[in-house]
Amino acid sequence: MLSLNHSGPAVRFCDGLSRRTALQIGALGTWGLGLPHLLRQSARGDELGTGTFGRAKRVILLFMWGGPAHQDTWDLKPHGPEASRGEFLPIGTNVPGIHISEHFPLIARHADKLAILRSVGQEDNNHSTGAHAGLTGRRHELKAESFGARDTDFPHFGSVLSKLAPNRAGMPTFVSLPEVIHTTNGAITPGQGGGMLGRQFDPFQISEHPDRPDFKIDSLRLPSDLATPRMVERRRLLEAVDQVARVADRSEITASTDAFFQRALDLVLSPAARRAFDLSQETPQMRARYGLHAFGQSVLMARRLMEAGVKLVTVYWHREKKVIDTTWDTHALNFQELKYRLMPSVDRPIAALLEDLASAGLLDETLVIWNSEFGRTPTINSSGGRDHWGPCNSVVMAGGGVPGGQVFGSTDDKAAYPTSDKVTQDDIAATMYHLMGLDPETLIHDKTERPFPLALGQPILKLLGGQTRPEPAPEPAARVTLAEFGPFGRLLRERGNRFLTVALGHAESEKLWELTGFSEPSGEGLTRHRTLGESAARVKFKGFYYNHFDYGWCVVRLATPAVLAGTRLQIGGTPVAFPEDLDGAKPATVWQIPLPRGLMGSLSSLEIALTAPGWQVTDLAVVGDPIRSEHLEMLGSAGV
Repeated sequence: MLSLNHSGPAVRFCDGLSRRTALQIGALGTWGLGLPHLLRQSARGDELGTGTFGRAKRVILLFMWGGPAHQDTWDLKPHGPEASRGEFLPIGTNVPGIHISEHFPLIARHADKLAILRSVGQEDNNHSTGAHAGLTGRRHELKAESFGARDTDFPHFGSVLSKLAPNRAGMPTFVSLPEVIHTTNGAITPGQGGGMLGRQFDPFQISEHPDRPDFKIDSLRLPSDLATPRMVERRRLLEAVDQVARVADRSEITASTDAFFQRALDLVLSPAARRAFDLSQETPQMRARYGLHAFGQSVLMARRLMEAGVKLVTVYWHREKKVIDTTWDTHALNFQELKYRLMPSVDRPIAALLEDLASAGLLDETLVIWNSEFGRTPTINSSGGRDHWGPCNSVVMAGGGVPGGQVFGSTDDKAAYPTSDKVTQDDIAATMYHLMGLDPETLIHDKTERPFPLALGQPILKLLGGQTRPEPAPEPAARVTLAEFGPFGRLLRERGNRFLTVALGHAESEKLWELTGFSEPSGEGLTRHRTLGESAARVKFKGFYYNHFDYGWCVVRLATPAVLAGTRLQIGGTPVAFPEDLDGAKPATVWQIPLPRGLMGSLSSLEIALTAPGWQVTDLAVVGDPIRSEHLEMLGSAGV
């Protein structure tokens, strides 16, 4: 895999054919296939009668690592059994008869572009092999958990494109970001790369989060002492040496190095490629429109890469820390995590992506897919979570020839099992390949020349033919679901990272907390606050405290600026020392205090004690990562 980690270990070279070798076999055609086979593909596509064969010129795969609860996102059951239906209600969309979760209000405006497949079942409850099926369209032979990717795995959709329909120069065919997904024990999830095709078909991997201020891709930056003409001259020299080397057999390592070098040079020497990966080319307003967090900026980069010629981009849901599960794996606090963090983080960027692709005239040729390894249990466990559930899941498609405004398949009153039109990831894969202009029966070969068809399922004809549009139905009654959040809490939701917060003086927000030592509320709007007296004021969280997250910062927001010197903070009875640079800082309205490593993870409940006489506190929070200045500026606050 070609890694673009700017601060991590050295990149890994990929093995495979050199460009010279690829050109030698280039007579097979643009797709790497013979002309008769291409004609058979087109004929088969026409036989389906949908006119959709080859409509998708590019693909954006949004893989929601962890497994979202389908019954709380795309397939709500408001009239189902109380024990399974959950806390959320559906809302209407711009298509009468299509209802989705109330926490997707922006996506709901684009339902006319969506095809929601509610009857996907795979019978696999494992992250590792479930993800392999969603990323390759092939069930893994193991059906197990937490094992590493192998060179016998079936290839990712993007790797197949890199093999059969590669970009010849400049932009890579297949890019993945913002990280390589793995289970909590560090095992790399299978299905993310070339697998049995070889590592030369792995993605161009970005392994840093593009929302971070220090984000850059060093692999695309020329060394300061090398100008572009000098690099071009070096390429000519290498090509001359390569011509001489034709007469000798080349080892796998040499071929790998050659393939890596050619790909890297293509990118470094291409101004268009460097621009495509440079998010600073976007206005601050555009970046904020996609969400100033890892997923939002990754989706924005995916759009830029599509426009620059990349054929397939996979955007994975990410972890905040490698050993902390902040994915969609909501075994605890399912509704809190979905409402506070996960669903707001995808609602904004997906809506922006669909709107931008449509307005640019690109959506009809760009296939956007929401997928994951499985759904979640209809029952809710004792920790307020939902567990793994392979028998039923929802997959969503938009663009690329898929008619929008559809709901395919149905499920029972618990969203536990499909009751009509059940399909599997095999069928999803066959549909994708059909849309990409590849007959699902096309054969690829592993390193031992064993043949494998691209997909074992069938293209979903009812979906491609636009035959599953719902009957119009009245919109569900609207309700206000976020009264517990003040302006600061809404800001924290926009960040996309984990948090717990209380807006002091806001009755709905304070319901989840026990407060002592504060004055009566005063002020309005952003300055609504409670004042601290001489003794310690305390807040104790009354909900289920999930110490798995190990929050790293305590944040205090004030109505008026104050200094930190002379104040005291305790978390769970443990005094927290202030760094010298904070203790002596000038007055500010937001104080972000780092917590001792491991402290929050050791607690069974959350209680904060703050001694700061005269402080007018508007909000208290614990967060996973410090709040950056661009978020505070959106609130109108000045951070330290």
